[in-house]
Amino acid sequence: MKRWVSNWVLVTLIDILVFNGANLVAFLIRFAFRLPPYNLDAFIRLFPFETFSLLVLFYFYGLYDRSASKTSQEVMSSVVTAIIVNTFFATMFSYMMANIGFPRTVFFISAMLQVILFLAWRLMYRSLSLRTAPSVHVMVVGPEKEWPELTIRAGKYLPRIRVHYRLPDDSLSSALWPYIGAVILGNVNQETKSRYFIECMTRNIPCLWKPNTYDLLVAGSELTSLGETPMFSLASIRTRHGSAAVKRLADITVSFFGLVTFFPILLLIGLIILIDSGRPILYRQERITAGGRHFMLVKFRTMVPDAEKTTGPVLAKADDPRITRFGKFLRATHLDELPQLWNILKGDMSLVGPRPERPVFVDQHRRNIAFYELRHLSTPGLTGLAQVAGSYTSTPEEKATYDLAYAKTWSWLKDLSIVIRTIIQIPFKKDQ
Repeated sequence: MKRWVSNWVLVTLIDILVFNGANLVAFLIRFAFRLPPYNLDAFIRLFPFETFSLLVLFYFYGLYDRSASKTSQEVMSSVVTAIIVNTFFATMFSYMMANIGFPRTVFFISAMLQVILFLAWRLMYRSLSLRTAPSVHVMVVGPEKEWPELTIRAGKYLPRIRVHYRLPDDSLSSALWPYIGAVILGNVNQETKSRYFIECMTRNIPCLWKPNTYDLLVAGSELTSLGETPMFSLASIRTRHGSAAVKRLADITVSFFGLVTFFPILLLIGLIILIDSGRPILYRQERITAGGRHFMLVKFRTMVPDAEKTTGPVLAKADDPRITRFGKFLRATHLDELPQLWNILKGDMSLVGPRPERPVFVDQHRRNIAFYELRHLSTPGLTGLAQVAGSYTSTPEEKATYDLAYAKTWSWLKDLSIVIRTIIQIPFKKDQ
C-alpha cells in the first residue's frame, strides 16, 4: 500500500510537470520565446485550474488505477481523450473570462505538445510497471477447452500471472486461496458462479466473468419497492430526445466536412479500384438500421464482382480468396468504409453505434441470442464499442453484449473515446 501511494504521488507530480511544461513551451512558441507580463499573468492564473481538471480526467479515465492494467492502446486512448476534453473546457472557460489575456492558439499548440509528451511518458511508465510488477496468482475456472483462451485474455491485462486451473465441479477448498489475486470464470453454470462469487466477496478478491445479455440488461437497475416488496426498475436504453438531436447534428456536421475533406482521396481510391479490378467501384449491401428499417450501406468494393454468387451470404475470412489485391489494403486501413459518411449524412447511420448487420444474419441472431433485437433501438454506427473493445474474431454473442453495454452506458465522452480508440487502433490491430 505504501509503495503504491509513493508511486501515485511520483506519477502525479510528473504528470503536473509534463502538463505545465507543455503549456509553458506552447506559450513561448506563440510569443516567439518572449513572455509578455500581461499574458504571463493570465497564464499563471488559469493553468492551476486546468492542471487540476486534467488530473481529475486522468483519474476518471483510469490512469491512476492501481488494480487495472491497461493495454498500450487503452493508455493512448485515455490520454488523448482526457487532453481533448480538458483543452475544450479550458478554451470555453477562457472565453467566459474576459481578463484571460492571451490567444487561444496557445491551447491548441499545448494540446499537440501534451499528446506527444504524455504518450511518451505514460507508455514508458507502463513498460517499466510491467517489468517490475509482482506476479499475480490467477484462478481460472471453467471447462478445460476454455483454459487456453482465458489464459491469453488474462495475460493481456495482468502482466505477470501464475495460473491455477480448476474445473467447474472442483471443490472450493484449496490451500491456494490466501495467494490468489484474481478469479476468472469461464462458461460455468449459475450455481458455480454463486459459489465463487460468495468466496471472492468474502475474501475481497476480484472476480471476473463474461456477462451475457441478460446480465447487462439488468445491470445498474434502480432498486425501488412495490408496497413492501423490493423491486428493480428497468431503465430505458434509448437515447433521450435532446441528446439524440444533438448527436444527429454532430453526425451531419462530421459527415459533411468528412466528405468534403476526403473527396480527393475518395476519387483516388475509386480510380485505383477501377484500374485494379474494374467496375463496380462502390458496393451496396442491404443492412438493418434503427427500428428494424432496411437501408443500402455503401462502401468501396474490396472483393471480386459477384463474390457471393456461388457461396451465398457468408462472412469474410482471413486470406479470403475473393478479396482483391487493393481490397486487402482498403480493409486493413478501413478506407473501404469512407463512403459510409454518405449513409451518416442521410441519417441511416451514426458516427458511433452498433455496426449494422445484414438481414439474413439478423434473423439468425434473433433466434440464437437473447435480447438481440434491443441493439436496433440504437442507430448503427461507422464504429462502435464492439469494434474497439472486441476483435474481428469476436463471436456474435460477444458483439451483441458490447452493443448492449454501449446503449446502456452511452455518453458523449464514451463516443469521443470510441472514435479516438478507433483511430489509434487502425495501424496496430492485427486481427481486423
